Amino acid sequence: MRFLSGVSALIAAVLVGLSPARSETVQLDFDPGHTHIMFSVMHLGLSRTYGEFEKFEGRAVLDVDRPEGVVVELTIDVASLDSGLKARDDNLMGGSWFDVEDHPTMTFTATGLDVTSETTGKLSGDFTLLGETRPIVLDVAFNGTASDPFSSRTTRWGFSASGAIKRSDFGMDFGLSFVGDDITLVIETELLQRDDE
Repeated sequence: MRFLSGVSALIAAVLVGLSPARSETVQLDFDPGHTHIMFSVMHLGLSRTYGEFEKFEGRAVLDVDRPEGVVVELTIDVASLDSGLKARDDNLMGGSWFDVEDHPTMTFTATGLDVTSETTGKLSGDFTLLGETRPIVLDVAFNGTASDPFSSRTTRWGFSASGAIKRSDFGMDFGLSFVGDDITLVIETELLQRDDE
């Protein structure tokens, strides 16, 4: 049961909202204050620039008897990007990059989970950016659970996920001579399970 729970939530960790595990389905809620959806990209081949999307919404549902059929849906608000420099963020919202006016969101929808160990799995899904949808795979790790110190009725589940895309696959091919094509994705999250539900 620990394995199934871990892998299920682990999937939710990748960007959504699940809940309790007392029936055949497991659902957890993302804790926005402890969820980070981040990326990095090489600049001039010299160093990595990092960014984080601070606003998102989503859901995840797992059938504990069929963890490979997990449901995960995530929508990310592109305009919530914070790269640590406002002028750069404003530029990235333009038509040469994220084109936020025509494409205000990015989405991820899981298509399946390949369990690789008691605490890890590969989550396949469709990722949509700039109106283009491509398959991606996220490596997910279940980091464990802990009782919430501020609520005797809540259990926290911890997960880490990572993956990679090529931005040119989605039509974002501006500036490839000075900004890398390979984008590294990293998600760190805590999901909340209400123990009284």
